[in-house]
Amino acid sequence: MGLKACLLMLTVLWSSISWAAEPQTPEEARQQIQALQQDLSKLNNWLKDLKGERSSVEQQLQSKEQSIQDLSKRILELQQSLEKGAKQLENLQTQQRSLQQSIQQQYQQIAAQLRAVYRSGGEEGLKFLLEDIPADESMRLIHYNRYFSTARQSLINGFSAEAEDLNLVEKSIRSQRAQMAQEQSDLEKQQSRVKDEYAQRQKLLAKIETDLNSGDQKAKRIQKNQAQMQALLKQLEEALALADIQIPDQDTPFGAQKGKLIPPLNVIKQLPDNSQINLGGVTFAAKTGDQVHAVHHGRVVFSDWMRGFGFLIILDHGGGYMSLYGYNQSLLKDVGEWVNANDVIATAGSSGGRSETGLFFAIRHNGAPVKPVSWFGKG
Repeated sequence: MGLKACLLMLTVLWSSISWAAEPQTPEEARQQIQALQQDLSKLNNWLKDLKGERSSVEQQLQSKEQSIQDLSKRILELQQSLEKGAKQLENLQTQQRSLQQSIQQQYQQIAAQLRAVYRSGGEEGLKFLLEDIPADESMRLIHYNRYFSTARQSLINGFSAEAEDLNLVEKSIRSQRAQMAQEQSDLEKQQSRVKDEYAQRQKLLAKIETDLNSGDQKAKRIQKNQAQMQALLKQLEEALALADIQIPDQDTPFGAQKGKLIPPLNVIKQLPDNSQINLGGVTFAAKTGDQVHAVHHGRVVFSDWMRGFGFLIILDHGGGYMSLYGYNQSLLKDVGEWVNANDVIATAGSSGGRSETGLFFAIRHNGAPVKPVSWFGKG
């Protein structure tokens, strides 16, 4: 199918998409996401068709980077689980120390009472029968004896209950440690696997570089990818302009945020584009796995791998504004999800065939790129 025919089909597909305001209930959110994902899955299929003929090596590269993303997500989940487990273990150990201290105090109290009973020789109970003491004194001694007997029993019952609690806590500590040991072992295996995947990816990159270095193939490929991506984004932007997501009234419009946006990375350092595909965007230096943040409230309209951008996520902010984040190691949000400013939406990487880690970032308004750095807040 030719480029024009595919673009026409894209317009038809987009015309059927129903955009709604941010959902008010979990069920409404689920229904919106399912409906949007179903519609955008058709769009994504056409976008993939428009990437053009890819060589076997390029297909292997996408597959390899997909494996790296899956492994990276699993590693992140394990790391988060280990952090959560460490906090739970700390809480359990605090409970353990508190129970041990309380049990020790109760043990000392019970021991003191038993020693007192032993020293009395048990004679108090016989005085009522053998000595001629007034009735009111007898009743006083009876109540006195009963009170201390009840107090002793209460101490013993409390001691037993806390001893049982301590036993349960210590079992939980052992279980938590075993789970964390298993997760740590799994984490190390996944880290080893992702290291192997990266090594195989490097071989593929070297093969692609060799293929492109023949004649002027590299320049032609960059120009072709640039033109193709510009055409696709143009269609995407026009469709979004027609749909226009309804941003909640209480949210500040994106257009009023120039000079106030949250940067996508904690540290912003712009890299030279080196004639890479940029579409008016910029590339920021990053470390593999750095958190990538949404610059403003919006909705995910694309979250997939694309040649030239690697793992790319696109947010629509309404009013004709979009933000793009590419070269990611992994994508953490799916199509249809709403995100808030500063939400983590991806982790930085070098996907798309890059040799160094970075983050592609762009802002577009009604189909035209704007200088993104000028939109960030100071400090």
